[in-house]
Amino acid sequence: MDNSEQILTLIKPFVEQGKILPRSRQEIEESIDDFVLLFDGDQLLACAGLKDCQEGSMGEIYSLAVAKNVQNTGLSKKLLNKILIKAKLRKFSKIFALTKFGTDWFVKNGFTQMNISDLPIKRQKYFNHDRNSSIFFKEVI
Repeated sequence: MDNSEQILTLIKPFVEQGKILPRSRQEIEESIDDFVLLFDGDQLLACAGLKDCQEGSMGEIYSLAVAKNVQNTGLSKKLLNKILIKAKLRKFSKIFALTKFGTDWFVKNGFTQMNISDLPIKRQKYFNHDRNSSIFFKEVI
């Protein structure tokens, strides 16, 4: 199973629960370089995409998922550290995530809840008001 297929398999239950927006295989393959992946051997345990917003040196975290059987084991913190390293390498000053769930996790990991107006202008245009996600920012140090 290739990485894009493993990502789709990992995020599928979260997509079904409405926690992660659906992505097609083609979308994943076209953005595979965005992804930070954590494996145990050849088994994908956690993933997150980090997209360049092309504005304000900000990156957006998306499709963040940790396999159910390894949740609450510190893996999400390890994933966040890898996201921050990737963000530094890409010279982002801030990262942000939109979420309907896991808001406590973001706060606990140093994110600050912000408003739609704090998003990059291009991203504001695509904000889904029906979904009404919370927006969390974190400085990249």
